[in-house]
Amino acid sequence: MTLTSLLSFSLFAFMAALTPGPNNLMLAASGANFGFYRSLPHIFGICIGFGLLVIAAGLGLGSFLHIFPQIFFFLKYIALLFLFYLVWKIATAASPKFSQNAKPMSLQTAALFQWVNPKGITVVISAITAYLDAASNIWQALPIMLFIFILMTAIGTSLWTWLGSIISVHLSNTKQRIIFNYCMATALLISMLPAILSIGDST
Repeated sequence: MTLTSLLSFSLFAFMAALTPGPNNLMLAASGANFGFYRSLPHIFGICIGFGLLVIAAGLGLGSFLHIFPQIFFFLKYIALLFLFYLVWKIATAASPKFSQNAKPMSLQTAALFQWVNPKGITVVISAITAYLDAASNIWQALPIMLFIFILMTAIGTSLWTWLGSIISVHLSNTKQRIIFNYCMATALLISMLPAILSIGDST
């Protein structure tokens, strides 16, 4: 991978990690409801799950999905079920009926979510196709891409969680938190639903 390609890919990974998406919206809500430090397992889970997705894509996941497009059919409905579960978790995080049992997303759940996250899958496969195919040696380029992706993901997710923890200062009562969580749940639904419904439409 040349220096120009490396800089271009780093910018691509940074912008992908920083722009609003399901992970960042959930982390902003988590930071607001549970604080930055209690949300760290969520951040680590995203980095781990996303890193494994990068490795899988680099080793041929994109080609496999192209050969077997039927997998997208199952991915669509798994992602839909996961989406509604996450929307419900966010919407009820500050409700008096549910808040006593509310917990931040676990590392395992956050890692598994990356495998049904349309934005993450699209970003990874696009990057692997654009940058890895141009690399002279996959075993040299893939570790570099993996490191950059994880680093940028860690930076982006940490910033969104920190932003949520700052917003928390202005949510002084349960009513304000409920309104905030419903807004975040709606934003999550809007950000993911069109992508999920379009999965596999072109196959």
